[in-house]
Amino acid sequence: MNWFSKRTPAAAPSPPARSSKPPLDDTQEDTEKLLDASLDALGSIVRNFGKYAFSLEETTSAELAARYERWARHVLNGAPPPDGTEPQRGRAWRALQLDFAERRKAESEHVRRVRDLIWVVMNGVRRALSHDATADARLREPLEKLRKVVSSEATMAELRSEVSAAVLLIEQTLAERQSAQLGELSGMAATVLEAKTELLATNGDGEIDPLTQVFTRAPLDRHLENASSISDFTGEPLCVLVVDGDHFKKLNEAIGRESGDRVLKALADSCVRVAARSTDYVARLGSDEFAIVLGDTALADAVKVAERIVEAARRLSVQGRSVDRPISVSVGVAQRARFEMCGSWLGRATDALAQAQSRGRDRVAAAQEP
Repeated sequence: MNWFSKRTPAAAPSPPARSSKPPLDDTQEDTEKLLDASLDALGSIVRNFGKYAFSLEETTSAELAARYERWARHVLNGAPPPDGTEPQRGRAWRALQLDFAERRKAESEHVRRVRDLIWVVMNGVRRALSHDATADARLREPLEKLRKVVSSEATMAELRSEVSAAVLLIEQTLAERQSAQLGELSGMAATVLEAKTELLATNGDGEIDPLTQVFTRAPLDRHLENASSISDFTGEPLCVLVVDGDHFKKLNEAIGRESGDRVLKALADSCVRVAARSTDYVARLGSDEFAIVLGDTALADAVKVAERIVEAARRLSVQGRSVDRPISVSVGVAQRARFEMCGSWLGRATDALAQAQSRGRDRVAAAQEP
């Protein structure tokens, strides 16, 4: 009998024939087929998860493949789970869920740390190049490859390959250089070598604003640095928008805090919908202020994005107390100059925001080149 089949009430006796198993009606039969198909699908997912898992420090890929093969057999036919403990009833779903989640969390953390390490390489070299824009061109080709790998859904093998190539070239360049850059590049290379066994990690707590569900200031600052690194290597344009709710304090007082929070959430959602590319990044700067980083975007195009955000804000409605309060935002836009410090760049966007507000709000202002 199928593991999940249900018994039906016995039919009234009809001598002389007797049935050892009551017939299934169409609904029960469809349910059994659906459950069987679900088990088959889940078993396949678990088996493939183990098949394509990669090694971490504590477990090899072969060990993981064997472990999740046992989980797959447990799901499909009730064989003992990997820990050998027979569940008291049915399948050990909770244990499988915890095992699966713990493994995915470990792999995600590992990939994040590897990417953080790559950013250490790129940011260190960028700082060195900022002192000498004509630095050795040999660094640019491998670093460009490294940039593309980091920015894509690359495999661990590709990440290791490009990191190894970049580190090797950096070490060779260090041996040849006899300039003021030597100290800074040496320190960066030492960081990379030390991180081979202890990869860099950052605390992810508090990185998402609980109200608006966009990033907070700390991850924004890191993204500004990382995006600047890419822009310095490639010469691609990079813009930042600073978005501020017009007279939001008065609006909040008029409609109530709960309704004001809904307005903030709606403004954040509008920013995310407009800046929806994979190279765009939205974060909350303050109470009613947001920052949007637009990768590979020139000033004229960034201004168009800002205008779309202004238009989207005008379409929002206030739900709360009976008041007639229009919603609007002002936006400041600035394109980063090559090797410009992030604080200066963000400051120019903030100054442009002040210009938009001084001109009547509900509009966009662009910063001049530094």
